[in-house]
Amino acid sequence: MLGTILLKKGYLTNDKLDAALEAARISGMRLGETLLARGWLFEPELACALAEQFGLRYVDLVRHPLDPGAARLLPLEVARRMFAVPVRFMDSGAVEVAVGDPADIDHGALEQVLGRPVEVVVGERSVIQNAWRYLR
Repeated sequence: MLGTILLKKGYLTNDKLDAALEAARISGMRLGETLLARGWLFEPELACALAEQFGLRYVDLVRHPLDPGAARLLPLEVARRMFAVPVRFMDSGAVEVAVGDPADIDHGALEQVLGRPVEVVVGERSVIQNAWRYLR
């Protein structure tokens, strides 16, 4: 499904997708990681495609900086395990949480740790990792 989205968006050719799928199969890496490592895809493109795959919103965390108060709600060890960072408080009382890959998230556990409803969005892994400096 991710490969189809990347092709549809014009981010990849069929040849590069086939080569990346084979390399990912051999290495055990995920397709997105393989494409990034080979320089065939940029992080914003991968994040947008993952957001589409999971029916979520993509958030550019460089243009929309974190609310440090929201970010501090998540313990660093949980953030690293789920590759996530809280972005902001929503008007509904939920916390918007950016993740690098929605497949890595345990939504219920995240809500339990944060003590409130969570709205998951997708962001770039390097920006999420950089944002961990706000966490306790």
